[in-house]
Amino acid sequence: MTATTTTVERPAPKKQKINQFRRILWHLNRTDLGWVTKAALTTLQPGARTRRVAMLDQLPAKAEWSEASRKLDQDGYVDVSSLVDRNLAQAVAAVADNKVSRLKELTGKQQLGHKSFWVSLLDEDLVNGAFATDHPFVRYALQPAALRIIGDFMHDLPQLSDVLLTLSQPTPNQALSYSQLWHLDHDDKRVCKLFIYLTDVQNTADGPFTFIPAGPSKAFRNSLKSHMNDATVFAKTGPDVVKEMIAPRLSSFIVNTARCLHMGSRIQSDHSRLLYTATYIQQPRIYPEPPARFRAVGNLSDLERAVMRL
Repeated sequence: MTATTTTVERPAPKKQKINQFRRILWHLNRTDLGWVTKAALTTLQPGARTRRVAMLDQLPAKAEWSEASRKLDQDGYVDVSSLVDRNLAQAVAAVADNKVSRLKELTGKQQLGHKSFWVSLLDEDLVNGAFATDHPFVRYALQPAALRIIGDFMHDLPQLSDVLLTLSQPTPNQALSYSQLWHLDHDDKRVCKLFIYLTDVQNTADGPFTFIPAGPSKAFRNSLKSHMNDATVFAKTGPDVVKEMIAPRLSSFIVNTARCLHMGSRIQSDHSRLLYTATYIQQPRIYPEPPARFRAVGNLSDLERAVMRL
C-alpha cells in the first residue's frame, strides 16, 4: 500500500518543474534576453532556416505586398483589406455567421476559459484539439498574400500557430481585465496577428482593436509588467499616439503584437464585435511546441505543411 501511494505522488514535482521552466522562459522572453534564447534555438537546428527561406521564396511576389511588409516592419501594423482574397474572407464570414446564429448552443458547449468578455465559437470544429486544414479559417491564414507579407517581414517562412473566432460582448459592472488592458504578446519574439472584422466596428462603443504603433511602444520593450491600465501607459506615451481600428465588416489588418502595445474588447452596452484572428510566429518556437493544432485533410503542398508543422 505504501509503494502504491508513493507512485501516485511522484508526478507532482515534475509538473511543477515544467511550469517553472515555462515561467522562466516567459520572463526572459519579455526582455531582450529572449533574442539570445531565440538565436540559441536556431543554432540547434542547422539548415532548417535556410530551407524555410527557400520555401518563402517560392511564393509569388507583388510590389504592393512588399510595400505592406515594409510598413509592417516600420510601424508594426498594416491594413491589408485590399490585398487579401475577398472570396476567402467571405467564406470565413459565412462560417462566422452560422456560429453566431447558434450562439446560445455554442456558449453552453464552450471549453472553460478565463475571459468573461468574449466567447470562443470554434470549439466544435476541433478534433483532438486540431483544425482540419481545409477549414475556411485555416485556408484564409494560408493565402499567399498573408504568408508573403508576414514572411518578408520575418525574413523567414512564418509558422501558423492558431486560428480563432471570438465574439466580444459587454460585461457591465466588471473591471477591465486580461486583453482589455494594455499588453504585448509574448508567444514568441516575433508575433504577427492577422485579423478580420466580421461585424462593422463603427466607433469606440464597438470595442475596436486599439494599439500604439511600434515607435512609441518601444517605451515598454523590456517591461516586466504584464497588463497595464490607461493611466500607466499614457504616463509614458500620452493618449495622442493611440490608434483605434475603426473599419467596416471584412476589413483585414496585420499587427506585430509582440512590438505594438495593444488592447481591445472594451464593448459598451448593446454592442458586440465578432473577430477572426490568425496568429503567426517565427520558427523555432521559444516555448515547447504545444499539441498539434492542425490535422492534414486533402492534398497539401510542402510549403503549407511547413507553415503548419505537419
